[in-house]
Amino acid sequence: MSMNWSKTRRLAMLLAIVVVLVLALTPASVAAVDRRAGERVVIGANETITDDLLVTATTVIIDGRVVGDVVAMAQTIEINGVIEGDLLAIGGGVVLNGTVTDDVRVAAAIVRLDPQARIGDALLGAGASIEMLSGSMMGGSLIFGGGQALLSGRIDDDVVFAGNSLLLRGIVGGNVEATVDPTTAPTWVSRLRVEGIASPPSAPPGLTVDREARIGGELAYTSSMPATIPADAVTGRVRFTEEPRVTPPQPTIADWLFDVARRFAGLFLLGLILVWLAPRILRETVGELESRPVSSLGWGVVSLLAISLAFMVVALTTVVIAIMLGLVKLSGLMGIIIAAGVIVGMALVVLTILAVAYVAQIVVGFEAGRQILLRIRPSWVEQPFAPLALGLILLVALTALPAVGWFIGLATVLLGLGALWMFGRDSLFRRTALTPAPL
Repeated sequence: MSMNWSKTRRLAMLLAIVVVLVLALTPASVAAVDRRAGERVVIGANETITDDLLVTATTVIIDGRVVGDVVAMAQTIEINGVIEGDLLAIGGGVVLNGTVTDDVRVAAAIVRLDPQARIGDALLGAGASIEMLSGSMMGGSLIFGGGQALLSGRIDDDVVFAGNSLLLRGIVGGNVEATVDPTTAPTWVSRLRVEGIASPPSAPPGLTVDREARIGGELAYTSSMPATIPADAVTGRVRFTEEPRVTPPQPTIADWLFDVARRFAGLFLLGLILVWLAPRILRETVGELESRPVSSLGWGVVSLLAISLAFMVVALTTVVIAIMLGLVKLSGLMGIIIAAGVIVGMALVVLTILAVAYVAQIVVGFEAGRQILLRIRPSWVEQPFAPLALGLILLVALTALPAVGWFIGLATVLLGLGALWMFGRDSLFRRTALTPAPL
């Protein structure tokens, strides 16, 4: 699958923002921290917190005043009061209709700045949508990566955006730098649902500069086609960098055959390694698939959910431990914990790729080839290379078919992962049963 340069830049920017947000979770020094948690945490309008605030909940509402920094992790975060410091918000939706005197760092699907929102310095964020309503104000720069940005408020410094759509209706005191995609309308954004927060409107695809917009510096944007810019909207220069649309060539029959041969060679080579180094694992996993195919399919779905949960647990555990170390002033261990979390996450990625892209398909291919040979040439079944080669040739050819190949591939992955899951579970139970009880 090809990826053009603008998508690569947008992905790199988004990843960089996420890394910065994670690193920002660990303050270098903290005098005192007010920790709160629960289903719904509300800081009342008459309440003043004179320490930094760390809060985790389903819903967080701050109507009062916090004299310090705020770290909030929740499904819904609503700021109506005053934060005299930085705000770090991670959740499904974040609504600001109060004041943050310093920086805002946010990672959320929906980010909205209502008319009374005031940010003293910069906002650094990532998400599906950010919306600044008319009347909202920001004293620094806006740096955002994600789906869309609808900016009708006032930004005193620069705007840097990478995503699908950027709509400018307000005032930007500095420069605007944007990388956008005018070929796809972000209608999916309006279907986002976060409890307690209205779904955002969809911005037009690409760059849109309204007649009411005013840019005090330069406008530089990268897109596959030029946008219509009102003559008096930009004080400085307008620089357009065209990104040519690349249409991938239609694959020929020779390309299809080469792709099938390449995939078969890779799977067959790894299958031979499994037959040589781990014949019992392959044999017993295939046995699980043969004896319980329906269960394998169901457990395959469970295993995909478990893999997703494992990634979330590793990321959340790393962040929480890093925060705790920062709070107790053990910042020297912060880098070690983050590095360990990255290593574990990378190990999970590698294992997931091996299981999904190779081992699951080898297991299903081996069983398919075995069942075919049992009916046409039973004597070849005892030779492990024969069912492996036959099954993989059939599997690779079927998954390469247009229209139905993706469905066959998905079923293959689920069946293979489910069989691996059941083999691992049964092996663990047997090992536990054989372990002698302590005297």
